[in-house]
Amino acid sequence: MMISSKLSIKKDGNQIYIQGNLDIHHFRQAQEAFKEIFLSKNKNTIIDLSKVTHLDTAGALILFKALRKNFKLKNLRPDYQAIFDLVSKTDFKKPKVQKYLSLWKRLVINVGEAGLSLWYATIEFISFLGQCSLVLGNLLKHPTNLRFNSLVHHIKKVGIDAIPLVSIIAFIISVVITYQGQVQLRPLGVKQYTINLVAISVLREMGVLLTAIMVAGRSGSNFTAEIGVMKVRQEVDALSSMGLDPLELLILPRLIALVVVLPLLTILADIMGLLGGALISMSLMDIALPEYFERARAAATINDFLVGMIKAPVFAFVIALVGCMHGLKVSGSAESVGKETTTSVVKSIFLVLMLDGLFSIYFQQIGL
Repeated sequence: MMISSKLSIKKDGNQIYIQGNLDIHHFRQAQEAFKEIFLSKNKNTIIDLSKVTHLDTAGALILFKALRKNFKLKNLRPDYQAIFDLVSKTDFKKPKVQKYLSLWKRLVINVGEAGLSLWYATIEFISFLGQCSLVLGNLLKHPTNLRFNSLVHHIKKVGIDAIPLVSIIAFIISVVITYQGQVQLRPLGVKQYTINLVAISVLREMGVLLTAIMVAGRSGSNFTAEIGVMKVRQEVDALSSMGLDPLELLILPRLIALVVVLPLLTILADIMGLLGGALISMSLMDIALPEYFERARAAATINDFLVGMIKAPVFAFVIALVGCMHGLKVSGSAESVGKETTTSVVKSIFLVLMLDGLFSIYFQQIGL
C-alpha cells in the first residue's frame, strides 16, 4: 500500500505486514496508511510485526489505536512490548478545561474556603486544648510524673537565653515611643506628659505584647521545629509504641516552662522599657532620673502593672499550645517542618493580638 526506504505497510487480505521503522519519523506516513485501513471496516485484520526493526511511543500509539478497533497484533518483540504497555496505560481523554469564574464568584469561593479553614483550625485547637488539659489534670494528681530536668532545660532555653533579646527590643521600642511622644507633645507645651504615655503603655500593653511576640517567633517556632523533627524521625511514634504519652513527655514541660517564664520576661521588658524612657527624658527633656521615676509612679498605678501580668500567662499558654500542636502535625518531610513552623508563628502572633484586644475591652468594661 505504502512503501518507503525505511517503512513498508502492506495489506494482503486480512493480513497487514509492517516492515522497517515504525517511529516518530514515519508517524505521518503510518497514520495515513492506517487511516485507509480503518475505513475498510474489516475488524478481523491481523497486523504482523515480525519485521519491525524499530518502534517508539509514536509507533506504539498507532498500534494501540488499531488494537482499540479490534485489530489483532502478532509477533510483537518482547523489547517492544514494554513500550506498547506504557502507551496502552496512558489516559487519552481530553482534559477538562476549567471554566473561567468571574471575580465575584472567585471572591465568594475564597471567602468560603477561608471560613472553612478557620472553622477546622478552631476545632483542631479546641481538641488539642482538651487533650492537654486532661494530661495537665492527671499531672496535678500525680506531680511526680513531671520531668523536672526537662522543665529546667526548657526554662533555660525559653527564659534565660531570651533575656538579651527581650531587653534590647523593649529598650529600643521604649526609646522610640518616648522620642516620638515628646516630639508630638512639645508644640502643645505638655512634653512632660510623655512620661505618663510611656509608663502606662509599657506596663499595660507594650511590655507584655512585645515579649509575647518575640517569644512566639523565637520559642514557639523552636517548639514546632523540635517536635516536628522528632515526628519526621518517628521518635514520637516510638514513644507511643513504648507506652509513653508524647503529650506528657514533650508538651507539658514546654507548656509549663513558657507559662512560668513569660511573666518574668514581661517584668524585665517593663523595667527596660522604663529605662529607655528615662534615657530620652534625661537627654531631650532635661528631666532628672528621680523626677522621671516619681512622675512615672504617679502616672501608672499597680492596676496597670497587674493588667500586663494577667495577660502574660495566657499569652504563654496559647503560644506553647499552638507551637506544640503544629509540631505534632508535621507529616514526615522537611518541607512540612518549615510549613508548620511558619504557620505556628503566624497563628501564635495573630492569637496574641486578638487576645490582647479582647483583654483591653474587658479591662475597660470592669474599670481596671
